[in-house]
Amino acid sequence: MSFLLMEAGGLPCYCSPLLAAFPEVVHGFFGRGGGVSPEPYHSLNLSFAVGDQRRQVVRNRTLVQQALGLTALASATQVHGCQQALVTAAPAAPEEIQDADILISGQPGLGLLIKQADCQAVMLYDPVRRVVANIHAGWRGQVQNILAEAINSLQNTWGCRPEDLVAAIGPSLGPCCAEFRNFRQEFPPELWSYQVRPTYFDLWALSRDQLLAAGLKAPQIDIAGICTRCRGDRFFSYRRDRHTGRQGAVIGLRGD
Repeated sequence: MSFLLMEAGGLPCYCSPLLAAFPEVVHGFFGRGGGVSPEPYHSLNLSFAVGDQRRQVVRNRTLVQQALGLTALASATQVHGCQQALVTAAPAAPEEIQDADILISGQPGLGLLIKQADCQAVMLYDPVRRVVANIHAGWRGQVQNILAEAINSLQNTWGCRPEDLVAAIGPSLGPCCAEFRNFRQEFPPELWSYQVRPTYFDLWALSRDQLLAAGLKAPQIDIAGICTRCRGDRFFSYRRDRHTGRQGAVIGLRGD
């Protein structure tokens, strides 16, 4: 199902039609536009770790929070692992949760922020248990099957059933640009089948199949199908620019 390009509080963002069907959920896959940071972070950079001034990043995060009508945003220092954090309150900016790539919350009004510049942000929602998750899924996380780790955590901690979950895979590196010249060292052989032409991989299909293997239903998986490296007008891309900002994807439950 195609993502919708919308404006939230004046900020352009993409929305998943599957997630948008739940009025209790607020979410947005933001691009680079609408913020206050100068080049090379222009303009909605949401990362403290790329060289941008902290006050500008704080302002950009405030714009996102206000655009979505949330009371707080929580983020983590992302390390391309499978560590998770159950979030009940956001640390005061510019502090972040340490070393986590899976954020989970059932707290109304609290947004979970994943930062990316080619990696996938994968959102999960359980409408039965009323819990959301946001996952930083780079290729290293995919090799570790971080999506299955997140779903296992939702099952064990919240009693979620995979068949109830709705997933949205945001704008990220597409099969047009996901080149891995050293894939034999980087990917296990069972993932080589995702090669669409020599040294190029379909990481969107990989995430979809990992979600299906974890028990999600195919109609409940949304893929943006938008390549961040191709769309320099809308997105930061590490592959394209190296020294650049990070856009953000945010999901949360509406406040009471």
